[in-house]
Amino acid sequence: MLRRAAQFGRIVAGCLVSTALAAACAAAQGAPGTEELMRSIGLTKPPFTRAPEFNLRDGHGGLASLSGQRGKLVLLNFWATWCGPCREEMPSMEQLSRFFGGQGFTVLAINQRESAAQVLRFLQAHGLNFRAPLDSDGRVAASYRVFGMPATYLIDAGGQAIGLKSGPRDWAAREVVEVFRKLIADGGGAGGSPALEPAMPMPRLRAKSDAIAVRSQQDSHAEVIGQLAAGEDLTPLGKVSGAGEFWYMVKIKNGAVGWVRGGEVEEVGARK
Repeated sequence: MLRRAAQFGRIVAGCLVSTALAAACAAAQGAPGTEELMRSIGLTKPPFTRAPEFNLRDGHGGLASLSGQRGKLVLLNFWATWCGPCREEMPSMEQLSRFFGGQGFTVLAINQRESAAQVLRFLQAHGLNFRAPLDSDGRVAASYRVFGMPATYLIDAGGQAIGLKSGPRDWAAREVVEVFRKLIADGGGAGGSPALEPAMPMPRLRAKSDAIAVRSQQDSHAEVIGQLAAGEDLTPLGKVSGAGEFWYMVKIKNGAVGWVRGGEVEEVGARK
Protein backbone atom coordinates (compact mmCIF):
# COMPACT_ATOMS: atom_id res chain seq x y z
CA MET A 1 0.00 0.00 0.00
CA LEU A 2 2.91 2.39 0.82
CA ARG A 3 4.50 1.70 -2.56
CA ARG A 4 1.19 2.54 -4.27
CA ALA A 5 0.87 5.70 -2.16
CA ALA A 6 4.32 6.84 -3.30
CA GLN A 7 3.41 6.13 -6.93
CA PHE A 8 0.11 7.99 -6.54
CA GLY A 9 2.00 10.97 -5.05
CA ARG A 10 4.15 11.19 -8.17
CA ILE A 11 1.06 11.01 -10.37
CA VAL A 12 -0.64 13.80 -8.40
CA ALA A 13 2.43 16.02 -8.59
CA GLY A 14 2.53 15.55 -12.38
CA CYS A 15 -1.18 16.25 -12.64
CA LEU A 16 -0.82 19.57 -10.81
CA VAL A 17 1.57 20.71 -13.52
CA SER A 18 -0.26 19.23 -16.50
CA THR A 19 -3.66 20.51 -15.33
CA ALA A 20 -2.39 24.09 -15.24
CA LEU A 21 -1.06 23.73 -18.79
CA ALA A 22 -4.29 22.09 -19.94
CA ALA A 23 -6.32 24.95 -18.51
CA ALA A 24 -4.56 27.42 -20.79
CA CYS A 25 -5.26 25.24 -23.82
CA ALA A 26 -8.88 24.77 -22.83
CA ALA A 27 -9.39 28.51 -22.58
CA ALA A 28 -8.22 28.90 -26.16
CA GLN A 29 -9.85 25.82 -27.69
CA GLY A 30 -12.94 25.31 -25.54
CA ALA A 31 -13.01 22.87 -22.63
CA PRO A 32 -14.12 19.28 -23.36
CA GLY A 33 -17.66 18.34 -22.39
CA THR A 34 -18.56 15.79 -19.74
CA GLU A 35 -19.23 12.99 -22.24
CA GLU A 36 -15.84 13.54 -23.85
CA LEU A 37 -14.14 13.47 -20.45
CA MET A 38 -15.90 10.22 -19.59
CA ARG A 39 -14.86 8.61 -22.88
CA SER A 40 -11.26 9.68 -22.32
CA ILE A 41 -11.06 7.41 -19.24
CA GLY A 42 -13.09 4.52 -20.63
CA LEU A 43 -16.50 5.33 -19.13
CA THR A 44 -19.65 4.99 -21.20
CA LYS A 45 -23.01 6.75 -21.10
CA PRO A 46 -25.26 5.26 -18.37
CA PRO A 47 -28.61 3.68 -19.32
CA PHE A 48 -30.46 6.38 -17.35
CA THR A 49 -29.96 10.05 -16.51
CA ARG A 50 -31.28 10.38 -12.97
CA ALA A 51 -29.42 8.08 -10.59
CA PRO A 52 -31.88 5.99 -8.52
CA GLU A 53 -32.15 6.91 -4.85
CA PHE A 54 -31.29 4.34 -2.17
CA ASN A 55 -31.12 4.07 1.61
CA LEU A 56 -28.80 1.36 2.94
CA ARG A 57 -27.07 0.51 6.19
CA ASP A 58 -23.31 0.07 6.27
CA GLY A 59 -21.43 -2.46 8.39
CA HIS A 60 -21.43 -0.12 11.39
CA GLY A 61 -25.19 0.44 11.19
CA GLY A 62 -24.94 3.93 9.69
CA LEU A 63 -27.38 5.01 7.00
CA ALA A 64 -26.07 5.80 3.53
CA SER A 65 -28.18 7.42 0.80
CA LEU A 66 -27.52 9.02 -2.53
CA SER A 67 -29.44 12.17 -1.59
CA GLY A 68 -27.17 12.48 1.44
CA GLN A 69 -24.27 13.03 -0.98
CA ARG A 70 -25.99 15.81 -2.93
CA GLY A 71 -23.49 18.50 -3.84
CA LYS A 72 -20.66 15.97 -4.23
CA LEU A 73 -19.20 14.00 -7.10
CA VAL A 74 -19.88 10.34 -6.22
CA LEU A 75 -18.03 7.22 -7.33
CA LEU A 76 -20.69 4.53 -6.82
CA ASN A 77 -19.19 1.05 -7.00
CA PHE A 78 -20.91 -2.36 -6.87
CA TRP A 79 -18.74 -5.19 -5.54
CA ALA A 80 -18.34 -8.35 -3.42
CA THR A 81 -15.45 -9.79 -1.44
CA TRP A 82 -15.37 -12.94 -3.62
CA CYS A 83 -15.00 -10.89 -6.82
CA GLY A 84 -11.34 -10.92 -7.91
CA PRO A 85 -11.52 -7.90 -10.25
CA CYS A 86 -13.33 -5.97 -7.49
CA ARG A 87 -10.49 -6.65 -5.06
CA GLU A 88 -7.96 -5.67 -7.72
CA GLU A 89 -9.33 -2.15 -8.23
CA MET A 90 -10.10 -1.26 -4.61
CA PRO A 91 -6.64 0.02 -3.59
CA SER A 92 -6.83 2.58 -6.40
CA MET A 93 -10.32 3.60 -5.23
CA GLU A 94 -8.85 4.17 -1.77
CA GLN A 95 -6.09 6.36 -3.22
CA LEU A 96 -8.62 8.42 -5.17
CA SER A 97 -10.77 8.77 -2.05
CA ARG A 98 -7.83 9.94 0.06
CA PHE A 99 -6.72 12.51 -2.49
CA PHE A 100 -10.09 14.13 -3.29
CA GLY A 101 -11.91 13.46 -0.01
CA GLY A 102 -13.05 16.72 1.57
CA GLN A 103 -13.04 18.48 -1.81
CA GLY A 104 -16.58 17.57 -2.82
CA PHE A 105 -15.95 13.93 -3.71
CA THR A 106 -16.91 10.64 -2.06
CA VAL A 107 -16.72 6.90 -2.72
CA LEU A 108 -19.63 4.60 -1.90
CA ALA A 109 -18.85 0.92 -2.50
CA ILE A 110 -22.15 -0.99 -2.35
CA ASN A 111 -21.55 -4.58 -1.31
CA GLN A 112 -23.71 -7.30 -2.79
CA ARG A 113 -25.51 -9.81 -0.53
CA GLU A 114 -22.78 -10.30 2.09
CA SER A 115 -22.87 -9.88 5.86
CA ALA A 116 -21.67 -6.86 7.77
CA ALA A 117 -19.01 -8.99 9.48
CA GLN A 118 -17.62 -10.20 6.13
CA VAL A 119 -17.47 -6.71 4.70
CA LEU A 120 -15.89 -5.11 7.78
CA ARG A 121 -13.21 -7.82 7.96
CA PHE A 122 -12.37 -7.27 4.31
CA LEU A 123 -12.16 -3.48 4.60
CA GLN A 124 -9.98 -3.65 7.70
CA ALA A 125 -7.67 -6.31 6.24
CA HIS A 126 -7.04 -4.22 3.12
CA GLY A 127 -6.82 -0.77 4.74
CA LEU A 128 -9.92 0.56 2.98
CA ASN A 129 -11.64 3.55 4.60
CA PHE A 130 -14.46 4.47 2.21
CA ARG A 131 -18.03 3.55 3.12
CA ALA A 132 -19.47 0.21 2.02
CA PRO A 133 -23.28 0.12 2.29
CA LEU A 134 -24.88 -3.34 2.32
CA ASP A 135 -27.26 -4.23 -0.52
CA SER A 136 -28.46 -7.38 1.25
CA ASP A 137 -31.21 -8.29 -1.20
CA GLY A 138 -29.68 -6.88 -4.39
CA ARG A 139 -32.48 -4.40 -4.99
CA VAL A 140 -30.19 -1.39 -5.40
CA ALA A 141 -28.00 -3.26 -7.89
CA ALA A 142 -31.13 -4.19 -9.83
CA SER A 143 -32.28 -0.56 -9.93
CA TYR A 144 -28.86 0.37 -11.36
CA ARG A 145 -29.08 -2.48 -13.91
CA VAL A 146 -25.93 -4.15 -12.60
CA PHE A 147 -25.46 -7.51 -14.34
CA GLY A 148 -21.80 -8.13 -13.48
CA MET A 149 -19.18 -6.89 -11.05
CA PRO A 150 -17.44 -4.66 -10.56
CA ALA A 151 -19.66 -1.97 -11.99
CA THR A 152 -19.06 1.70 -11.23
CA TYR A 153 -21.20 4.77 -11.84
CA LEU A 154 -19.99 8.35 -11.64
CA ILE A 155 -22.74 10.64 -10.34
CA ASP A 156 -22.51 14.41 -10.43
CA ALA A 157 -23.34 16.94 -7.72
CA GLY A 158 -26.95 17.17 -8.89
CA GLY A 159 -27.61 13.42 -8.77
CA GLN A 160 -27.21 12.82 -12.52
CA ALA A 161 -25.44 9.67 -13.70
CA ILE A 162 -22.68 10.85 -16.05
CA GLY A 163 -20.47 7.78 -16.52
CA LEU A 164 -20.45 3.99 -16.26
CA LYS A 165 -17.55 1.55 -16.10
CA SER A 166 -18.32 -2.16 -16.42
CA GLY A 167 -15.35 -4.12 -15.12
CA PRO A 168 -12.27 -3.01 -13.15
CA ARG A 169 -10.39 0.25 -13.58
CA ASP A 170 -7.20 1.72 -12.15
CA TRP A 171 -8.85 4.71 -10.48
CA ALA A 172 -5.50 6.20 -9.47
CA ALA A 173 -4.16 6.37 -13.05
CA ARG A 174 -2.88 9.75 -14.21
CA GLU A 175 -5.65 10.32 -16.77
CA VAL A 176 -8.35 9.51 -14.20
CA VAL A 177 -6.89 11.92 -11.64
CA GLU A 178 -6.82 14.69 -14.25
CA VAL A 179 -10.45 14.15 -15.23
CA PHE A 180 -11.66 14.07 -11.63
CA ARG A 181 -9.77 17.27 -10.85
CA LYS A 182 -11.46 18.89 -13.84
CA LEU A 183 -14.95 17.73 -12.84
CA ILE A 184 -14.56 18.90 -9.24
CA ALA A 185 -13.11 22.25 -10.29
CA ASP A 186 -16.04 22.76 -12.68
CA GLY A 187 -18.61 22.18 -9.96
CA GLY A 188 -18.95 18.41 -10.02
CA GLY A 189 -18.29 18.52 -6.28
CA ALA A 190 -19.87 20.56 -3.51
CA GLY A 191 -20.51 24.18 -4.35
CA GLY A 192 -17.99 26.37 -2.65
CA SER A 193 -15.73 23.49 -1.61
CA PRO A 194 -12.04 24.37 -1.42
CA ALA A 195 -10.02 23.77 -4.56
CA LEU A 196 -6.47 22.46 -4.64
CA GLU A 197 -4.18 25.32 -5.58
CA PRO A 198 -1.46 24.68 -8.19
CA ALA A 199 1.89 23.73 -6.72
CA MET A 200 4.29 25.45 -9.14
CA PRO A 201 6.52 26.38 -7.54
CA MET A 202 6.07 25.69 -3.84
CA PRO A 203 8.64 26.02 -1.07
CA ARG A 204 9.72 22.93 0.79
CA LEU A 205 8.17 22.42 4.18
CA ARG A 206 9.45 21.41 7.61
CA ALA A 207 7.57 20.16 10.67
CA LYS A 208 7.55 22.68 13.51
CA SER A 209 7.28 20.15 16.36
CA ASP A 210 7.08 16.45 17.23
CA ALA A 211 4.09 14.16 16.69
CA ILE A 212 2.40 16.26 14.00
CA ALA A 213 -0.35 14.16 12.42
CA VAL A 214 -0.45 13.51 8.69
CA ARG A 215 -4.08 12.76 7.81
CA SER A 216 -5.81 11.01 4.95
CA GLN A 217 -7.97 14.09 4.25
CA GLN A 218 -7.84 17.81 5.12
CA ASP A 219 -9.93 17.23 8.21
CA SER A 220 -8.75 17.19 11.83
CA HIS A 221 -10.91 14.10 12.44
CA ALA A 222 -9.65 12.11 9.43
CA GLU A 223 -7.53 8.98 9.74
CA VAL A 224 -3.90 9.52 10.81
CA ILE A 225 -1.61 7.87 8.26
CA GLY A 226 1.70 9.11 9.68
CA GLN A 227 3.40 11.31 12.26
CA LEU A 228 6.19 13.83 11.78
CA ALA A 229 9.21 14.51 13.94
CA ALA A 230 10.34 18.07 14.64
CA GLY A 231 12.42 19.38 11.75
CA GLU A 232 11.35 16.63 9.34
CA ASP A 233 11.31 17.79 5.71
CA LEU A 234 8.21 17.34 3.55
CA THR A 235 7.56 17.50 -0.18
CA PRO A 236 4.53 19.73 -0.87
CA LEU A 237 2.17 18.60 -3.64
CA GLY A 238 -0.63 21.14 -3.24
CA LYS A 239 -2.42 23.53 -0.94
CA VAL A 240 -6.08 24.00 0.02
CA SER A 241 -7.43 27.18 1.59
CA GLY A 242 -10.86 27.69 3.07
CA ALA A 243 -12.91 28.21 6.24
CA GLY A 244 -10.24 30.38 7.81
CA GLU A 245 -7.43 27.81 7.57
CA PHE A 246 -5.28 26.02 5.04
CA TRP A 247 -3.81 22.56 4.56
CA TYR A 248 -0.89 21.22 2.55
CA MET A 249 -1.00 17.97 0.64
CA VAL A 250 2.44 16.44 1.23
CA LYS A 251 4.55 13.39 0.55
CA ILE A 252 6.43 12.20 3.62
CA LYS A 253 9.68 10.23 3.85
CA ASN A 254 8.03 6.79 3.70
CA GLY A 255 6.39 7.78 0.40
CA ALA A 256 2.84 8.14 1.76
CA VAL A 257 0.69 11.06 0.60
CA GLY A 258 -1.49 12.92 3.11
CA TRP A 259 -2.49 16.29 4.56
CA VAL A 260 -1.04 18.55 7.29
CA ARG A 261 -2.35 21.80 8.73
CA GLY A 262 -0.57 24.86 7.39
CA GLY A 263 0.08 26.15 10.90
CA GLU A 264 1.98 23.02 11.90
CA VAL A 265 4.69 23.34 9.25
CA GLU A 266 6.99 26.10 8.08
CA GLU A 267 8.41 27.04 4.72
CA VAL A 268 12.16 26.53 4.33
CA GLY A 269 12.79 28.23 0.99
CA ALA A 270 11.64 28.00 -2.63
CA ARG A 271 12.10 24.75 -4.46
CA LYS A 272 15.07 24.79 -6.81
